[in-house]
Amino acid sequence: MASSPEPAALHAVDVCKSFGSNVVLDGINLCIAPATITAVLGPSGGGKTTLLRLIAGFERATSGTIALRGNIVEGPHVSIPPERRNIGFVPQEGALFPHLSVASNIGFGLARNPDRAERIAECLALVGLDGYEHVRPHEISGGQQQRVALARALAPRPSLLILDEPFSSLDAGLRAQVRNDVCTLLRAAHATVVIVTHDQQEALSVADQVAVLLHGRIEQAADPLTVYREPATLDVATFIGDAIVVEAQRHGQIANSALGQLNLHNAAGLPDRVLAVIRPEQVRVAIDGHGSVAARVNAVTFNGHDGLVSLAVQGLADPINARLRIDELPAPHSEVRLSVIGTVCAYPNPE
Repeated sequence: MASSPEPAALHAVDVCKSFGSNVVLDGINLCIAPATITAVLGPSGGGKTTLLRLIAGFERATSGTIALRGNIVEGPHVSIPPERRNIGFVPQEGALFPHLSVASNIGFGLARNPDRAERIAECLALVGLDGYEHVRPHEISGGQQQRVALARALAPRPSLLILDEPFSSLDAGLRAQVRNDVCTLLRAAHATVVIVTHDQQEALSVADQVAVLLHGRIEQAADPLTVYREPATLDVATFIGDAIVVEAQRHGQIANSALGQLNLHNAAGLPDRVLAVIRPEQVRVAIDGHGSVAARVNAVTFNGHDGLVSLAVQGLADPINARLRIDELPAPHSEVRLSVIGTVCAYPNPE
């Protein structure tokens, strides 16, 4: 007899939250598989923290249901308190107890039984801090403090771990390394994780699933490549990464625009008048006359590994940007020709 499928680690259905007349979340639907990392990505003030507080049980939903491992913890006539949801929570600043040692911080939420010391040692090893048992938080680096906060949250073996902007307090040079280290540790622990962030690069680089929260709704939840290459809506397309939006006239799978002929990825069901979204790395610039559209280089910004070229194109009111390799960068104020490679997504033009 075939075994039944494992229930979702988290399943939110039509979750709404209002504070008086202010609707913050308006029908959230989100499903998270066990042992995966989901990044909830949205602008500051867009409801991300409210959503995690509902999941953790710190706030009550106005309507809708939230289930953990198939068990409803939030819904009509149901609200399981936070301490019974088996959810780990790592706040932005880590919130370590400064007067306690690293080991005492990690073991703070553990029952005092014979297995406690062993579990603390396991968590120290997991985050690479063996030998730091008796050190106080102020004696270690910011990245190490973040690891201690993570170990403390993992110690009780939560069914779900929530990280609220976990790397925002770290400087840019340290952030990427700590982020990569932490995500490697989380995958090794087979943890189910929700990372709440407004950092697009962070979401795209660490998550198995990116849930884009805009206008109080999850407008798209998919793997990072799909969210970037195949945005579900124009709002998602312009929120994720850099986007060039141009008016175009569709003819089947092709659209004609000021940037030349565009190959549409999602032509089915679209009207004839559309807005096409092009990523800067899709714009190819040539100084040898190859390319369908004439343009003039306004400026070139050198970024080390690549460069951003600002281009004035006839028929477009605003300049566009092309992202090129450093050996492809044209001279400022030169005349070039450009073309668009690959397929692009388009959306109905509301005008």
